[in-house]
Amino acid sequence: TLLALAGFGVFTLGSELSAVDGTDIQTLIPTGAEIADAWERFRVDLIGTFLVNTMRVTLTGYALAVILGLILATLMDFFPVVRWLLYPVLVLSQTIPTFAIAVLLILVFGFGDSPKIVVVILFCFFAVATNTLDGFRSVDKNQINLVRAMGASQLETWWKVRLPAALPSFFSGARLAATYSVVGAVIGEYVGSGEGLGKFLQRSYRAFQTDQVFLAIALIAALSVAMVALVTLVELIALRWRYISKLKIWWARVRNMFAKTDAS
Repeated sequence: TLLALAGFGVFTLGSELSAVDGTDIQTLIPTGAEIADAWERFRVDLIGTFLVNTMRVTLTGYALAVILGLILATLMDFFPVVRWLLYPVLVLSQTIPTFAIAVLLILVFGFGDSPKIVVVILFCFFAVATNTLDGFRSVDKNQINLVRAMGASQLETWWKVRLPAALPSFFSGARLAATYSVVGAVIGEYVGSGEGLGKFLQRSYRAFQTDQVFLAIALIAALSVAMVALVTLVELIALRWRYISKLKIWWARVRNMFAKTDAS
């Protein structure tokens, strides 16, 4: 997402410079003023319709993808046979072109929100499942043996030891999935129907309105950043004990450093 924003800034800067020296690139890449004019023309429709529809599909598909990824990771952690059988299928699912799948999903689910939500799920669930599974498998065996020796069942061990230890990895996958979620929704809208950013982008391409195209790209990048920020905020709240302990350790090191400096 940051690379996309950086590239967008470079192209916009290039278009501004081309507007000064009169080079032909100005006809291909809009200036910042042209993009701002496009925002003023379509602001009401973008905020009231296109952004709302895209975010509805994005949030619904992302939430379902996170739940599905967590369930799959848990099943693969509990049952090694399931992991051996299911993991190759999950990897294979990511090698199929999503654009082609989107077309097939429209034929199966119709032209409503369902195929677009499924596209978002396909984009997002793999990162959540694999990262969470890695978190489950990296739990300290000594902690598991300790709670087992205290009489905890397998389910209690999972709930009190394995799941809390895997949460950092889970949120890493959730953040990665958040960067894909908006793109998945846009692709679903681009191929299908509706009034989202994907359809706005498609209409802009067909009309050769590059200012609207760049405006749509900027909005997609901004929504992706907002999704990552939202997941990061949830992580800070859910794992506040982890970050508070890190902050205490860092503060203790700073105090020791200043104490050594005063003593010298």
